[in-house]
Amino acid sequence: MSLFHDDNHRYFNMDRLEGAAREMLEGRSLICRARDGDPSAAAALSRGFWPFTRDFEKAIDRRANSAHLPREPLYAKFGRGQTRAALLGSAKSIRNLLDGEIAAVFEEARDNLVEMQKDEFRHSKHWQADARNLGISYEELQAEPALPLVQTLINGTEVDDLVAFFAGTLAATEFVAEALGDMLAHAPGYTHLFERRRAIWMEVHTVPHDGEPSHEDIVMDFARAYDVSGSPELIERYVLQGIDLFGAAADEVEAFFAPPMMIAAE
Repeated sequence: MSLFHDDNHRYFNMDRLEGAAREMLEGRSLICRARDGDPSAAAALSRGFWPFTRDFEKAIDRRANSAHLPREPLYAKFGRGQTRAALLGSAKSIRNLLDGEIAAVFEEARDNLVEMQKDEFRHSKHWQADARNLGISYEELQAEPALPLVQTLINGTEVDDLVAFFAGTLAATEFVAEALGDMLAHAPGYTHLFERRRAIWMEVHTVPHDGEPSHEDIVMDFARAYDVSGSPELIERYVLQGIDLFGAAADEVEAFFAPPMMIAAE
């Protein structure tokens, strides 16, 4: 078993969380405009959420690496043997998921992946490449400010409470990313805006898991592992709050980078 628990889909209402992410995005003008082919909305999405995409990945490297996680609470709850097995299993599952995503999107043989530079396939690299295909340079991305609510999302990667970190930040991000991919990856209006007619970051988040635990499964499992309340509702509430924050941030990004009235004036 690669997770701490084998009943997370009974313990949590995953359908509810997936539905909340989907409903939030469907209610956002910025996302709907991008889906329907509005170039200013697509560019705003790319520009406005770049600071989070970049800094979120750094936080995962820094904080969610199993070598940096406190193990004593897990030892006390699961014992040393199960803790070590779960940490190793989760790391393997993540590697398999990342390899599978790359192979599915780029049609590369799995064996060839080990010869490629790891950084070339990080999600932030996909975001950069997609921005470039929208006509936005890396220098332009880097110059964009982190708007206040986007900065709040970034700040969530630094919270001390590991349940809040895994559920409210990591899991909320994964649920939103998957729902965003489902909504935009194959939307003709959106993909037609890109020079290569593909949005790779979005495609990566639609790749089937093929029996492996999903990213959502893994981070929800860690949230439950560190939780001492025994309340799935508490963990789900963190996730829902994180999803709502993404919605508010999307509205903020739209207002700053591509207000609808500007489109009407044009």
